[in-house]
Amino acid sequence: MIISLIKVTIKSFNIKLYDYSLMEIVKATEAHMKELSTLLKGLDTEEYSFSEEEKIAPLIQEGNYYIAIEENKIVGAIGLVIIEESCEIDALITSKKGVGKALIDFAIELCKKENVKKLWCWSLKRYNAIGFYDKMGFEEQFLLKKHWCGEDCYIFGKVIE
Repeated sequence: MIISLIKVTIKSFNIKLYDYSLMEIVKATEAHMKELSTLLKGLDTEEYSFSEEEKIAPLIQEGNYYIAIEENKIVGAIGLVIIEESCEIDALITSKKGVGKALIDFAIELCKKENVKKLWCWSLKRYNAIGFYDKMGFEEQFLLKKHWCGEDCYIFGKVIE
């Protein structure tokens, strides 16, 4: 298995949101660690902590975490890991409507730039994310019962064209 870190020259990705405020998507740095950790607490479960700095640090150091910033505040984050010709969304969380779509659009553009054919993720059923990924065009949806720490998980996949 060949593991390839995301090598991208995109420094930032500017998007106008519906409320007409400007948001920027940039690579996370260690300076963002505490605020990113706080945001990621929204994904933590009783069994696993996504927000621990020791778990976030390697993805930041490898350049695989991107954050959406609005008015100097992190309003969303996405972890992206390219393995061969697929890109896994390691984590996706937002604190504002519209930011999730912007982060997925960013991930799709990154995949196109890197000639990646598939964008995919898994999500705990408790997160109720099926509607979001359906709207984002993730046509492949599979429910895996008792898959992770005894919880049901969905696998979502999108072919990049």
